[in-house]
Amino acid sequence: MTTENELSFWQRIRKTVVWEYTQVIAVALILVFGFIRPFVVEAFKIPSGSMEDTLLIGDRILVCKFIYGFKIPGTDIRVFDFHKPTRGDVFVFIPPHETDRNFIKRIVAVEGDTVHTEGKILYVNGEAVEDSSFTKHEESRFIRRGNFPPFRKTEEYMEKDDLYSDYTMIESQFKRKFPNGNPFTVPEGHVFAMGDNRDHSSDSRTWGPVKIDRIKGQAFMVYWSFKDSNAKFWEVWKMFGNVRYSRIGKLIHTENGSN
Repeated sequence: MTTENELSFWQRIRKTVVWEYTQVIAVALILVFGFIRPFVVEAFKIPSGSMEDTLLIGDRILVCKFIYGFKIPGTDIRVFDFHKPTRGDVFVFIPPHETDRNFIKRIVAVEGDTVHTEGKILYVNGEAVEDSSFTKHEESRFIRRGNFPPFRKTEEYMEKDDLYSDYTMIESQFKRKFPNGNPFTVPEGHVFAMGDNRDHSSDSRTWGPVKIDRIKGQAFMVYWSFKDSNAKFWEVWKMFGNVRYSRIGKLIHTENGSN
């Protein structure tokens, strides 16, 4: 028969073990989100539907920051860039027209690739991309998105040089100059980004290609997801009813439509 003193002893042991584990977890979280975060992983929240249905409003994602390497400050040298930005990567970056915001899109073309669209079809290097498994289009008579090229808001955002001059025209001007079309060639050191929700995405079709130097990292996992994107972790009464449990731990795969 267990005495009261024995129970008290084991209760103290359990409390000590729990406290030690709590300390270890706390230190680990501080390391990950404090010291390691600037170099290894960073968390982001999805605020818009431009990447639906791959990513939903309210998803919290983790982004690997070192996968594309690091640029040595004051130089153009990148180190540890073992994985180059690749067609199909879902990535976080600073767009050319809003330097104080982070965007998330999918890389559909890399430097040297040619890109153009005809209706719902994306062409890379002259070949139609089979992307129906991860993209969607809005079936509505109110949605009207012209073919690409030209860019839509280039005059304000794009660099002023010959590289982009043919694409800064309005659509009617572009068609007169290039009646048979003129696919855009992604320049060196850039990638071409598009949202999976093709008819509701401001992307490279609007403001041009993304410099590799502006890339923050590759998205690789959904670690949490709220239907109510404004719900806070401490609002328990909202938390359990709004959590998308099936999305927790969901991996974000690279998909480029290759056969």
